[in-house]
Amino acid sequence: MSDHSGKFVGIGYANPHSLIAVRLLTREHDDTGPAFVRQRVELAKRLRDQIYPGRESCRVFFSESDLLPGLIVDRYGRHLCVQSLTAGVERLMPAILDALIEAYAPAGIILRNDTGLRQLEGLPLEKRLVYGNYDGPVDVEIGGLRFSVDLMEGQKTGFFLDQVDNYPVLDTVSEGADALDLFCHTGAWAMSAVKKGAASCTGIDSSAHALEAASVNAMLNGLESKLGFVREDVFSALKRLAGEGRRFGLIVSDPPAFIKSRSRIAEGLKGYRDLNTRVMRLVKPGGWLVSCSCSHHMDRETFLEVLRSAAAGADRTVRLMELRSQSKDHPVLLAAPETEYLKCALLQVL
Repeated sequence: MSDHSGKFVGIGYANPHSLIAVRLLTREHDDTGPAFVRQRVELAKRLRDQIYPGRESCRVFFSESDLLPGLIVDRYGRHLCVQSLTAGVERLMPAILDALIEAYAPAGIILRNDTGLRQLEGLPLEKRLVYGNYDGPVDVEIGGLRFSVDLMEGQKTGFFLDQVDNYPVLDTVSEGADALDLFCHTGAWAMSAVKKGAASCTGIDSSAHALEAASVNAMLNGLESKLGFVREDVFSALKRLAGEGRRFGLIVSDPPAFIKSRSRIAEGLKGYRDLNTRVMRLVKPGGWLVSCSCSHHMDRETFLEVLRSAAAGADRTVRLMELRSQSKDHPVLLAAPETEYLKCALLQVL
């Protein structure tokens, strides 16, 4: 690939069906065959071995940030869950699988190619075991807790690994609190709050499958006596709780991405503002709110402006105590600001 003057720029893969014209693989005159793929996988593994020595579950390959755009690989104990998001990665998949087997000697590899992003690349949707064995949910340790992770049916690859480094934000704010975990999924925030001393925590989610897994996870950790899970639309639940006069010492709000594309930014920002306004009204004076967004179309400053607007709408005084991003196994590539997508704010609501 060359620029307008004929100067070599690098090697990438192009797809006429994609909104992104070219994805850069290397700026060198490299052979992008199996040896190149193996080097990329080994480089990503060395980073995780350095930052998370001994950790059995984490993201071991993060697309552009690990220099193979479109490849996602998550490790859950001895199993790997792989997502191929681009046509270029799809063509490299035989070499990728060989490199992963060599690097990790996994018990099994599952392809979770069921995301709509593949359709933008003209690729089919599929879920299948491509190597070894998989006999159902795997029991793994994540963030000091045990989880039963369904690699075939769970959201994403089975778990939201990007939040794991953020659970310690609850260390000093959970003690004695009646907590509420909104969009609780399989209960990681709720269980972390109780583990850190919350008197109780109620998790709310609209997914029956996620709440079944949350109940299993609570029992795995012996925390079921302090946890309750409710299947309900979160916005309906917030209206109900406000009508009941309920207040909480700690609330975690970790919604799915409200902004799916640039054309829906205004609509998504309104959704985040409305959500946070309703949530802030339910926090006891002096209580705590962990508010998150995983929309990469909304940068940090815009997220903070949404929180400022929500605080004004709720007529509450709010202090920002900490602003975090995704876990270190989801590194940010400076040349691709979209790779920094997660915002996690610890707020005190006065």
